[in-house]
Amino acid sequence: MHHPLTLDDLPRDGEKLDLAKISKLNGILLMVGGIGAIISLIYLFGFANTKDEAGHVINRQGEFAYSWLFAFFFFFTISCGGVFWTMLQHLSNSGWSVAVRRLFENLGGSVKLMAVLALPFLLIPGVRDSLWEWIVVHHHAAEVAKAQNLAGGTQEALHNMHEVILAEKYGYLNTTFWYIRAVFYFAFLIGIIGLLRKWSIQQDSDGDFKHTFRARALCAFPLLFFALTVTFSAVDWVMSMDYTWYSTMWGVYIFAGGAWAAMAVSILALTYVRSNGYLNKIVTGEHYHLMGKLLLAFTIFWAYIAFSQFFLIWYANITEETRFFILRNTGPWWYLSNILVWGHFVVTFVVLLSASRKKKTTMMNWVCAWVLLMHLVDWYWLVIPERGPSLSKGGYLISPGAWVGDVIAFLTVGGLAGWAYLRRLARASLYPCRDPRLLESVTAIN
Repeated sequence: MHHPLTLDDLPRDGEKLDLAKISKLNGILLMVGGIGAIISLIYLFGFANTKDEAGHVINRQGEFAYSWLFAFFFFFTISCGGVFWTMLQHLSNSGWSVAVRRLFENLGGSVKLMAVLALPFLLIPGVRDSLWEWIVVHHHAAEVAKAQNLAGGTQEALHNMHEVILAEKYGYLNTTFWYIRAVFYFAFLIGIIGLLRKWSIQQDSDGDFKHTFRARALCAFPLLFFALTVTFSAVDWVMSMDYTWYSTMWGVYIFAGGAWAAMAVSILALTYVRSNGYLNKIVTGEHYHLMGKLLLAFTIFWAYIAFSQFFLIWYANITEETRFFILRNTGPWWYLSNILVWGHFVVTFVVLLSASRKKKTTMMNWVCAWVLLMHLVDWYWLVIPERGPSLSKGGYLISPGAWVGDVIAFLTVGGLAGWAYLRRLARASLYPCRDPRLLESVTAIN
């Protein structure tokens, strides 16, 4: 006779991923990431710079800096999405999601690796100065201020150089504060996800309820700091590539895309571990349905923010603001803009509307792969159009041959991030096996 599911029917110590079972995929990711890292370092340190027939230096280092920023932010926003979903589940005291929460905890743990991969932006002058022209202008202004012994220092020199926007933004956009903020972003993200994951794993051993309560308490106020961290990291590293441009919706736009893609990665990871014989008693089609609902919600949310940002800038018609969209609607970038409208929103929205489709594992896997492809297009569209005009001082729209660096950077960061993620999955149970709401999650029906 069939009896209701109880905790006694579940593995008492959870299920731990055996790395030997996934050694082939893990090995491929490490090999791709490792080889890519060697090639990337050659580019990042400028050893790949060459000369054209006229003897002019081809700045491969500068071109690759944009490739690295594109690849870095694609995976960084997904990591931040993992942190967000972990915090939200604790804060909302979510019961249904306990079975899949460890996937988000491990995804959020990728911010440690992201901190290492961000070092070229901070430590290699050729990379930094190619991406952020305002830093070069600041250095020049500082030299002028020193030579002329200006009482107002760099800010006064910027005024004298007619760099009015940079002078007005000087309180926020200066190199010292820029470095301090970068350190804070990673310290905060690593600290918050580190504590949440540590307490969650401790509960696997002792089953103490206090870990649940203090995790919920920890997530309340810091969620505001999380929002500020994602917003200002995107302002500092992406928006400030064009220091004259600004948008008050920028941070929300970046957050929406990251949370969306993080949900897709977690669904794919869930399917992958289940295909290897794990979580089959813990996760059902109901979890796919619930995660699919959140994916649909963030599909709509991203579209709402993206349209609002475009609409407000178009309506205001301020020169400094419209440049962003004019560039991305010029030449081949126009096609990517349209792909985002139809692919990022319309196609995903229509497919996810059906409840039955969200319960089908195969269908959800295809949707999630599509979501990640659209997230890639989104980040390529955000970063790469700045490369040609910036490096050539308006001479050309697209850097010839630079796409090779884009592929190398993406495979490198992706290989290393995927390898590290699989290793984290294997370090503890794949689900919080002694969370007090585990049975509620396993039997969830919506």
